[in-house]
Amino acid sequence: MKVSLNWLKEYVDIEDNYKLLEDKFNLMSQEVESLYKLVEATNLVIGHVLTCEKHPDAQKLSVTTVDVGQEKPLQIICGAPNIDKDQKVIVALNGAVLPGNFKIKKAKIRGVESNGMICSLDELGVKDFDASEDGIYVLGADAVVGEDPLKYLALDDYTLDLDLTANRPDLLSMEGVAYDTACMLDKEITLKEHKYDKDKEDNNFSVYTDTSKCLAYYGQIISNIKIKESPYWLKSRLLAVGIRPINNVVDITNYVMIEYGQPLHAFDYDKLNSDRILVRKAKPNEVLKTLDEQERELLEDDIVISTKERAVALAGVMGGFDTEVDDSTTKILLESAYFDPISVRKTSKRLDLKSESSSRFEKGVDPNKLVKALEYATELFIKLADGVVIGNYSFFDNTRKEPHEVELSLEKLNLITGNNFTTQEVEEILKRLRFKNKHRNDVFIVEIPTRRQNVYGYQDLVEEIVRIHGYDKIPTSIPETPTYGYLTKIQKLRRVVKNYFVNLGFNETVTYSLVKDEEVKEFDVEDESVVTLMNPLNKEKSSLRHSLIPSLINVLSYNKSRKMQDVFLFEIGRGYTEEKEAELLSGLMHGLFNSSLWQGKKEIVDYYLLKGILEGLLKKLKIENYEIIKAKNIIKSMHPGIYAELYINNKYVGFLGKLHPQKEHNVGINKTYVFELMLEALNENYNLDLVMNEIPKYPAVTRDLAIVLDKDIMIETLLKEVKKAGKKTLKSVDIFDVYQGENIDDDKKSVALSLVLQSNEKTLETKEVDIVINRILKQLETSLNAVLR
Repeated sequence: MKVSLNWLKEYVDIEDNYKLLEDKFNLMSQEVESLYKLVEATNLVIGHVLTCEKHPDAQKLSVTTVDVGQEKPLQIICGAPNIDKDQKVIVALNGAVLPGNFKIKKAKIRGVESNGMICSLDELGVKDFDASEDGIYVLGADAVVGEDPLKYLALDDYTLDLDLTANRPDLLSMEGVAYDTACMLDKEITLKEHKYDKDKEDNNFSVYTDTSKCLAYYGQIISNIKIKESPYWLKSRLLAVGIRPINNVVDITNYVMIEYGQPLHAFDYDKLNSDRILVRKAKPNEVLKTLDEQERELLEDDIVISTKERAVALAGVMGGFDTEVDDSTTKILLESAYFDPISVRKTSKRLDLKSESSSRFEKGVDPNKLVKALEYATELFIKLADGVVIGNYSFFDNTRKEPHEVELSLEKLNLITGNNFTTQEVEEILKRLRFKNKHRNDVFIVEIPTRRQNVYGYQDLVEEIVRIHGYDKIPTSIPETPTYGYLTKIQKLRRVVKNYFVNLGFNETVTYSLVKDEEVKEFDVEDESVVTLMNPLNKEKSSLRHSLIPSLINVLSYNKSRKMQDVFLFEIGRGYTEEKEAELLSGLMHGLFNSSLWQGKKEIVDYYLLKGILEGLLKKLKIENYEIIKAKNIIKSMHPGIYAELYINNKYVGFLGKLHPQKEHNVGINKTYVFELMLEALNENYNLDLVMNEIPKYPAVTRDLAIVLDKDIMIETLLKEVKKAGKKTLKSVDIFDVYQGENIDDDKKSVALSLVLQSNEKTLETKEVDIVINRILKQLETSLNAVLR
């Protein structure tokens, strides 16, 4: 928001200490992006051209004598084609500095002395001030010789450029900035009132709505309009706030919008060819040609202003081309309305039509400014366009114009801010904010005016009080923190897991939490709810993922297409449903895990390699009571025969296995193995405390056993029973052979085990070893009906 300081002075006495004002805004309100003079030029005066003759040696130059209010006229050489005697002009005297650090000094031009320079507005850095300018700028006959031309043109102004945040829509108007300025400087504010005469002619015009997205609409008919240039003061103020002057009708609507933050629109009444306005939703496939001469295809969610026959404007965004005010316009319909902010924002964003009006409607306008803005614009149309007001305005209005109340106790204020506000201090600040209030027992009931629609609850009120009191007055303190840092249990787990996989040659990935709709449930064990974005950036990223594996598969496909054959990935990330978030550890293996060309060795990824890696992780985390068993649940994208589940303390933790062949075919890969574990379950069971064990003094004994058992019994179950019977004496058990064939029944299998037995207290005798072996065999026979081969 660009603020004209001359304009601001009409509201608040800010004197000329603009640096103080800049500091106040930076400290107490919004950041100031820049503060600058509207025209960066010095030593300018109004001159009167007394004589104008052709230069003796240059056909395109003129030799003039100009009265600048000094003892004698100056001789100035001018090359402008429109220079003539008896003109009032802008003169830059010797020593003047123009924009671009262009310095004016006495010189000879083709042998003729020149003292100063007759200026165009363009040479002063002023653009779009007057469309008729062609060469030097000629001032009005009432310009006083020797006076400041910038003051005469009302260009002697400063602009304060505020970088507004979205929570301060009240500062999108001069009156709103004035309220904040008066508050920060603790000064009075002068508000404006508007009066004008109305023609007694009846106004038969009517306005209606059939959509709840338009809460209010006011329409005033003004006739006898004369289109012309706006006066200097109006054009200069629009330039100061960054708006290009066009003509008096357009300039008045823009000026009032900046004054009060209420966008207005003027229709050519005769082009409407209707005595009624209907605000409605757009019809299916309806097309509107907007002021930029683009035909816009509308949606049913768009709001339009229409006559009986057609739409004539896109509500809150842009007017229609067919009802545009032009040089032939003599009668207008002036609109002031309140449109639904969300609807305006959606339409503006979809059509890429961002304007000063739409940005204000998007944030919500003040319902108490609808009539005030309309009346001020009407007053200006009478003064600047010779307009005649036809009767009263037509309207409907369902907006709430009463202030809402916010309750805040002094105790809560001090608790939140860490300050020690007194009742008197709070009362004083609320008075400066122009917030009416009453209080009892240190509880304030504050009335929030409609101009401050960003103040909803007590939190916003606390912020208002603190900023006006001064952020610089918040006491400096050192936060109370531990004198040493440490990792939480989950942080330790993440670090150990990452180091484990990185040391094995895996690459960590960080992928988007958003995936395609069809990828969300691919690896669900149960039917889970899906969180879908209402307005996704693209269809490829429209829903929050349940599993990380689809993202890892996409990374694999990306690398495969770039000739990367061996890909090992892992990621720690989150899966999302409507009910919860879950932190997951997921991984993917594809290709050669290890190879030695000179030895001819190749270790191709398979299920057992993946299982061994996960068992190694569990061993590192000192998680012992786990099982990896045949999957009980169905996951459609996993191979039904090469897919297992991990349980810790009989609780489901995750799954591992090979991708389904159809899934591999769909994404153009093969022999890909994945896993996904719930990190929280690992966090509940791991133990990283270091325990030092004494190296055994006594030798170990190794025994091999071949056990015959039903072929359907899981190896994991066999090992569990062996460890259970072996107790502390059994240090380890490994499988070195599984056999099915000759001399073994078809429904049986032979499993060869290597057992290591050892005592920390003595050397085991043969008799003691036999006792342990017999106990194991008996346990296997009882629980699994297994026998020694």
